[in-house]
This record gives sequence, C-alpha cells and structure tokens, in this order.
Amino acid sequence: MTRVRWFAFSAVCMVLVAGFIPIYSIVLRIRAESLIRSVLSLSEQPGDAPTLSLAQALFHGNLRRTENCNSDYCEYEAVASNGILSALRWTHYSELRSKVWIHNGRVETVVLNYASSANPRHGIVAHLYIQGFQDGSGRLFDLDPWEQSSASDTNGIVGVSPESFRANEQTVTGFDLDCLTIRLGCSTVAGLLPTVWAQAKDGSIRCRIQNIEGLVEGPAWLRNAR
Repeated sequence: MTRVRWFAFSAVCMVLVAGFIPIYSIVLRIRAESLIRSVLSLSEQPGDAPTLSLAQALFHGNLRRTENCNSDYCEYEAVASNGILSALRWTHYSELRSKVWIHNGRVETVVLNYASSANPRHGIVAHLYIQGFQDGSGRLFDLDPWEQSSASDTNGIVGVSPESFRANEQTVTGFDLDCLTIRLGCSTVAGLLPTVWAQAKDGSIRCRIQNIEGLVEGPAWLRNAR
C-alpha cells in the first residue's frame, strides 16, 4: 500500500509540474519583455539624459541599487531569470539582466546582458551597451565578433549610442526570449541574439550585419581609420 501511495503522490507531483511550467514560462516571458520595453522607453526620451527617478518609473520601480556605488556613479539593475525552471531540471539557467549606470543623478549607460549556461564549455552572454546619454555622441554602432567565422562558444558585444539605438532597436534588441524557457535552453550567442549573429552548419558563429572590422555606424574619420 505504501508503494501505491508513493506512486500516486509522484504522479500528482508530475501533473502539477507539467501544468506549472507553461504558466511560469508565460509570466517569465512577460517580465523579460517588460525589461526590454523599459530600455526602449528610456532610450527614446528626448532632450537631456533621463534622471534616476524617470528611469525608476519606466522600469516600474523594479530597479535595485547594486554595491557598485560611490558619490558620482551608481549602478542599478533589474533581472528576469528562469531560476525555478533550472531548479526543476527543465532547462539550463539563463537570465536577462538590465543595468542602468547613473552619473550625477542622470543616466549615462544602459546595459542588457542575456546570459545562458547551456554551453558545456562556459556561460554564453550577449551584451548590449547603450552609451553616451550625457555626451550626445551621435551615430555610433559597433559589434564583436564581426567576422564571418568565430568559435561556437564566443560571447557577443553590441555597442550603440542612443541615436543609433533608436535607428536599429529592432535589430539590437532581437533577443530570443524562448531561450529562457525551452527545453535545454540556447547554447550560442546566435541563439540568444539571432538578429545580429547566426550559426553556420559547421557550428561557427557569423555576423549578420554588414560592418567594417566591427564598425556599423560612426563618424567618417573612424570608418576611414579601419
């Protein structure tokens, strides 16, 4: 009888988990999409660099101050992670983490880091840096890797000014949020940010965007220097 009860209990737990995963996945995706929309809204603000209070409002109060703070600079962040799905052994741990760097009360840099532990060699991260809120740097868009063939376990970095971000936002924020919830996750930067990188048949990573040694947009002197 004890064995029957144990099997019955196990079956009930399996049913509960099977019903929980889809619901949790939807909630997690909504949170991740909200982080991206908050970054979009923050980067689209006209005029001077946004204030900390405005950033908090656009992130719906979810920004939390980190230990990286001093009298001039302070870092705030908000995270959407699949920790529960990872604990259930459904998928590898992954997270979308937004960082907002404040200088003298105003936004200086916004970062989106999309990380996955699905690669057997090491964690893979697609980094998006939006820099230059306070200096009006004009058009600037660079990335790495920029080659047509890079190692399959490479990380990826995209750096844009606010002006270039507004012109290319669908490309640079094209994160595949299914990587947070699908079985076994995503193991390459091409899986995490497929609008910027692709994976070839041999497993190597190639850049999808036309560039000059990593530079997509920038002043003429910088393009000529490359």
